[in-house]
Amino acid sequence: MRTIKIRLSVIAALSGMMLLAGCDVLDTAPYDKFSEDLVWESRANADAFVFGTYDAVVKAMCTDFGTEDAWTNNNIDTRGKNETREQITRDDNFGFNKFSQIRRCNLIIQKASESTVLNEADKRELIAEGKFLRAMAYFWLAKRFGIVVWVDRVLTADEETYQLPTTPDVAATYDHLLKDLQDAVDGMPETALPGRASKYAAYALMSEVCLQAAAYTGNAGLYQQAIDAADKIIDSGRFTMDPDYEGMFSDKNRYSKEIILATYRLKSNTTCEGTEMQWTTPNADNDKLAKTGATPLFEGTSPFQGWLYHSPSQNLVDEYLVIDRLTGTAVRWDESSQFKANVTKTPPVTTEMVDAGAVSTDIRLNELIYADRDRRFYGTFIYDSCLWYGQTVTTCIRGNLYRRVGDELAGHIGLTNYYWKKGDYAVTPYVFYNTPTEYHWVIFRLGRVYLNKAEALLRQNRISEAVEMLNQTRVVHGGLPPSEAGDPEEAWTDYKRERRVDLAKEGDYYWSLLRWGKYGGPANGGLSPGSRIPELEAPPTHIDITKDRKSYVIEEITFNMNNVRNFDATRRYLLPIQHSQRVRNPNLGQNPNW
Repeated sequence: MRTIKIRLSVIAALSGMMLLAGCDVLDTAPYDKFSEDLVWESRANADAFVFGTYDAVVKAMCTDFGTEDAWTNNNIDTRGKNETREQITRDDNFGFNKFSQIRRCNLIIQKASESTVLNEADKRELIAEGKFLRAMAYFWLAKRFGIVVWVDRVLTADEETYQLPTTPDVAATYDHLLKDLQDAVDGMPETALPGRASKYAAYALMSEVCLQAAAYTGNAGLYQQAIDAADKIIDSGRFTMDPDYEGMFSDKNRYSKEIILATYRLKSNTTCEGTEMQWTTPNADNDKLAKTGATPLFEGTSPFQGWLYHSPSQNLVDEYLVIDRLTGTAVRWDESSQFKANVTKTPPVTTEMVDAGAVSTDIRLNELIYADRDRRFYGTFIYDSCLWYGQTVTTCIRGNLYRRVGDELAGHIGLTNYYWKKGDYAVTPYVFYNTPTEYHWVIFRLGRVYLNKAEALLRQNRISEAVEMLNQTRVVHGGLPPSEAGDPEEAWTDYKRERRVDLAKEGDYYWSLLRWGKYGGPANGGLSPGSRIPELEAPPTHIDITKDRKSYVIEEITFNMNNVRNFDATRRYLLPIQHSQRVRNPNLGQNPNW
């Protein structure tokens, strides 16, 4: 552990030396406080520059959940999103300019290649690592825009940098990406310190790139490449599935054997404001509770001092299955025998109402709805009558974290009566913008690789093998009985649920929905390839449970037009390249209907 901290201290110091000034369109010259020769005169200095590039490139893969997940009904943003209402224009900026990141990657590749000081083994590893990072930066772009400006060298100030064209099509973009990744796996080491990529991280990225590329190019041969890349990781025996799902995303088990690549932060350079916790922790105290008679009051100082913008939906919660106490099968929570024996459903009485019911026995509703769940439920959500930061929190009507506590919606309280637990750290004294904390974001892990392989097998119609793969996460992480799906429709239903649940809050769901929409058929509700995507049009919902836990209602979230969901299949499979970028460079292409 001491080695990692020393290494990170060097990274922080040298990254401060290597300040690269950004250009509006393409960066062409770094303005360094120290000469580049100093950086590349030793492996230690070169490593510091590489780690600065990790911070710029890798973290973007996992910290956009608040943006892209809010485009789905998984994660509800209190501010509302134009993207969900299909109000995007070509003037919007979706991040097409990543050229400073790409320049850093190209500097690693070029400077390592030209070095007369580094030995051949070091040069080989650094070049491969630069290509891995470049592929990661471009994959972020490829998912959004399809076509990119592929820059594979360090540009000079006298080049016509403003006139570089985009790739001719999506296939060309992914050809470049996969070539970089093949070079990466050929040159990267098999082992690496936590926070740094090994060749297995490159294989993990390759397995996912192949899926996205196949969906957008129609190249079915890429599914086997995805399987082969996944098998390199699985067969290596270096990673194992972790039954402690919650711990993998918290301070309990941040170096889990399941993790292939994560990005780690230390207390010395991280506060809650620099993590997701600041934006997923509510803001409530006993004064706010007193306004509506909410109970129970918090013991001592309220630990809920965050600035919440994001909360998980009832739609997502519905995907976490329950084990039926009579049959032992995994079913939806309102389809279990224990629920049906004790609750009577009632018909909707408003246009926003989705579901309602009342208990006919002495059992409390929260005991019926939240007991016997998929184990990942308890590591992902905060729900009615559970413990959070040592406090009993209640999200029923007039509960202490009810959506209308303080008699208002929003106000940094969740809109859904659920809160995110996944990614929570135990911090002292509590989550506050300037509270120091260690933190990590998981980029790739073995469970994700199994799911990538499952999807590729489904596309090859190898149903039983695909089900075996999805059962790795379902059984080990979820504690559920294995899926016995035997036909494509059943297998895709179980697979889509499994990916949604296991990768919740990991920045995956929106891009997977697009991919499945491109596939069509059983991957997208039987619709033709490239059609509308029903999940992106489904309104998000919340649950209200009465104070006595005897009745409940599930309704659409109408605050800030959160329930308005549209998806224009003629153009939304790719985002627009910002018009101002195209004005500066007329050689940039544009995606259809933008």
